[in-house]
Amino acid sequence: MFLTIPDSGILPFIILCLAVFMLANFYTIRKVEKLQLAYIFMLLAAFSLLHIVAYTCGGIRTGGILYYGVIILYAYMLLGRKGGQIFAMLFAVNVVYFYIISTYTDWTSFDMFKNDVELINEDFLINALFTFFMIATQGSFLQSGKNILIQTLEKSKTDLELKTKQLQTNNFLLKEYTKKLETSNRELDKFASVASHDLKAPLRAIGTLGDFIAMELDENLNVNSRKYLATIKNRVNRMDLLLDALLKYSRVTRMELNVGNVKTDEIIEKAINRFQSNKSIKFKVRNIFPEIQADKGAILNIFEILIENAIKFNDKKEIKIELWSEEFENEWKFFVKDNGPGIDKRFQEKIFVIFQTLNDRDTFESTGAGLAIAKRIVDNKGGTLSVWSEPGLGAEFCFTIPKVRINEHEFSSLTVQN
Repeated sequence: MFLTIPDSGILPFIILCLAVFMLANFYTIRKVEKLQLAYIFMLLAAFSLLHIVAYTCGGIRTGGILYYGVIILYAYMLLGRKGGQIFAMLFAVNVVYFYIISTYTDWTSFDMFKNDVELINEDFLINALFTFFMIATQGSFLQSGKNILIQTLEKSKTDLELKTKQLQTNNFLLKEYTKKLETSNRELDKFASVASHDLKAPLRAIGTLGDFIAMELDENLNVNSRKYLATIKNRVNRMDLLLDALLKYSRVTRMELNVGNVKTDEIIEKAINRFQSNKSIKFKVRNIFPEIQADKGAILNIFEILIENAIKFNDKKEIKIELWSEEFENEWKFFVKDNGPGIDKRFQEKIFVIFQTLNDRDTFESTGAGLAIAKRIVDNKGGTLSVWSEPGLGAEFCFTIPKVRINEHEFSSLTVQN
């Protein structure tokens, strides 16, 4: 305006001041929550600029009114639907206002252009071109944003379809695996039963034949022969116990559950009574045991295994066994402590492996299955079974029970002889 319009007056200075205000308003924003207010100030400044320009550039006929369309578009983009509607109504009212004052008053004129038709047409041309350019630019931006949104939705839909197909495939595979697992478990149970029976039959025959030999040759047997026959019989009995233990171990995770409220203090009393007849055993219960959700037979089985283990491997004349429980946020802990010989740290993992014992079976008969079965029961419940021990300081066994209701076959009620 300075370069093309002689004696343009103060309007160019007003335009520059509003431009500076817009820039300062935008670039001085430091907090996101004030950004919408800055947008409102910017759009109001643009509205004020066009309003002022209209008075000296033709009123309703000024090309600057075309920019109202751009401002409305920006209002919808920056302020949302409600803000866009407010500015659209504001501009509609303003255009009607300019029509009235341009038609019925002398408040507006083309004084800025000296009533020169060429300048008026040039102004309209420039304003129209800039308006169309800005609307096209914003339209392109909105279209690209829309395309990005559509592409994102389509990609999400494609990903979801792929995941759904994969999930369906996984579900199918899971069902097939479950069927095969059920079949395998049934076959395993059948195999374990048949194998146990078929293996025990020749064992019993061997034992019986050994007894017949001992009876028929009783007077003719020397010391070594009698010793050999006794060893055969002991080995047969041991093999029979090992087969029973193996069968029970294999069935631990597949036994039917009977889950309910279990008063563990009654379980403790029942377990203690089983071994109380031996006067050399002293039990000490430190606290009142809690009521929990579990399988009653399984809990009893675990305590009996741990107590029997503490008695069987104890080397003291007076056996002392302590029992107590502790409550935590997500679980219960139960403890069984003895005053036995203790267990070296090198062997503390070995005692939980089936058929592993720390004593020579020829001097101390044991299947080595009790603790292995107890650990498997606890593991299937989501708990843990561990031991703390030092040689000469006894052993302290601890197992945990989560504070959740059992929904799966996690516990089994077995009676196990160690």
